[in-house]
Order: sequence, then C-alpha cells, then structure tokens
Amino acid sequence: MLTHRTNRTALLMAAGTAALALTASACSSDGDGKSGDDNGRTAADRAPKGVVTEAGAKEIVDNYVKVNNRANAKRDSHILSAVEGGGLFETSANGYKQDKLQSAKDRADGRKPFEYVNREYVIPSAKSGVTWFALRADTKGANGTSDKTSRATVVFDKVDGDWKAVWSGWTTKKDPKTPALAKDSDGFAVPVTDTGKKQGILAPDQMDDALVALYATDEKLGNKVGASETAKWMTQFPLEQNKMLNPGGKSEFKAGKTDHKKVYALRTEKGGTLTFFNADVQEYMHTTDPAALITPSPQIAFLVGSKKDERVFLVDYLHQGSAYIPAKGTVSMVTDSWDMIKAEGPRRGLR
Repeated sequence: MLTHRTNRTALLMAAGTAALALTASACSSDGDGKSGDDNGRTAADRAPKGVVTEAGAKEIVDNYVKVNNRANAKRDSHILSAVEGGGLFETSANGYKQDKLQSAKDRADGRKPFEYVNREYVIPSAKSGVTWFALRADTKGANGTSDKTSRATVVFDKVDGDWKAVWSGWTTKKDPKTPALAKDSDGFAVPVTDTGKKQGILAPDQMDDALVALYATDEKLGNKVGASETAKWMTQFPLEQNKMLNPGGKSEFKAGKTDHKKVYALRTEKGGTLTFFNADVQEYMHTTDPAALITPSPQIAFLVGSKKDERVFLVDYLHQGSAYIPAKGTVSMVTDSWDMIKAEGPRRGLR
C-alpha cells in the first residue's frame, strides 16, 4: 500500500563410431527430441537459475499491483494480506485504519490505481539460499509517471510459502545515489547471506540500532552514519518534538519492539552493501511540570482511543529504511519511510 540468462548449450560434433558411442553414452533422449544427461536433464535444466525467473517475477509483481489496487480502493487489509507481509503490511494496514484522519483529497488519491513501469528485477541465484528478490521501478499513477530520480524499490519474500511484498522505499533527488549492484558470474545479484557479520563498520543487522541512535543522540553509534537528508531529518525530529513540548514536557527516544527482524542486503560493485531493514522507534512523551498536561495529536488520540490530555504517552513508529554500508567509511542512510503504529496513555493502562 505504501508503494506504491543466458542458457548455454554445448554441442559436440564428431565423426566415427567411437565418437558416436561416446555421445550416446553421455546423452539420452527425453522422447520428444530433446537431449538430456544421465539424469534426463536438458541444457535448459542445467542452466543457472535464480530464486525466480524474470517471467515469474513479472507475474508476481503484476498480481501484487492488481490485488493492491483492489485493497486500496476498498481500504481492506484482509485483501491486502494476500500479497503483503512483514513490516510493509503492518504499516499499510495501520494506514487503512487511520484513513479517516486524512483529508478528502488524500483519501481519494489513496484509492486511485497505480502501476510499476520501467521495471528492473534484482534476482539472486537459487544457489545463494535466499528466498527473496527485489523490484526497482517508477510508479505510474493517475497523475502520470513519477520522475526517474524517484525510484521505488520493493522486496518480495516467501511468507508461509506465498510471494509477498515485505519492504518498500523510494529514492529521491535529495537521497544519496544508489550504488551499482554486484553480479555473480551468471549475471545474478549477489545477496549478503550473513547479515549479522560486519560488512564495513556496521553489520546490516545493526542498522535498526543505528537508525534509533540518530533519534536518541547516541553519538557512539550515530556517528557511524554520515550526513544525508534522511539522517538529518531523524536527528531534527527529537529537537522539534522537545521544542513543541517545552516548557513543561519532554520527549525521549529508544528502540521499541518489532517482530519484523529480517534484514535484506545486496553486494555492490565497489565491495559495499546495500541493505533494507525495519526499525521500531519508541517515543516517551512526558511532562516535567506537575501542573502540565500533554494534548494528544489526532493520530495519537485515535490510536489511544481518547482525546483526553494526559501526563504521559508512549508512541511507536515503525520505519522501513535502506542504507549503504561502504567497504570503508561512514554509512549512508539512503531512504526511510515510517508510520505511527501504536500509542498508549494512562487510560489504556500505561503507568
């Protein structure tokens, strides 16, 4: 909802009885004129394979767009659950629930169909052991095709045996340029299978903590993330929140809890790593003046179920971010999208 090979055939030509006997023992017919090996495999069977074929990836994406458009039109998360999973589905489903908070124009825009054009399928080899692939594309909606400098990336993974979109993000002109991806000898994308291992100064699995560090002003970890528009916004948000609450109130940030822990990562041509991850940031809004109360925003009030002023609120934001970890040097936070997924107050049992 937020989203928006070559087959190499060897041919042996030889003359003479000995050569014919040799080729006869090495190949067999599958009954329809195709040559196979001792196991009956054809050259096409032996060709390198990806986790999905490009035709298969196209079919998966086409179905995702079709079902997503139907779910968007009805704001029906049950329909959407057939093609979305993970953090992407959680943010999408929450967006449906909070639809009434949007303006009439935004609600109407959210129901309009979209399509992915200028597609590029990023497919790892089946031998890599991963279960996912990625799509890079422009989004075409009612207002035309998005600028090519604003590319969507969507990660599709197997969820309970079904292909589903689980992560999405967009790069804009202000974001760091996405590095060129590495390819193996067969032309497939090269995934990072051990995301817990450091690829430069950070492991892909550490990116959720690095994102939280930008909010929490954790300099030890935050300093490993270089300047970018996305990183700048994350460091400014706490300052803006505290400015809004001051005097009499304060916001503090720490890591929240999320079930969406799987990290996706790809090698780049220059030896770096492009990674896609989820992160939960929890904001602790509280008063510092005994006489003060905090007025919840419409979104917080909706999630809490009360518009009543309170002394404290806990708010969780689920982020889907991407970052480039170079072989050497600081990390670049490339993209980030987020949604407020949970809020609690004293009237809901928070003490």
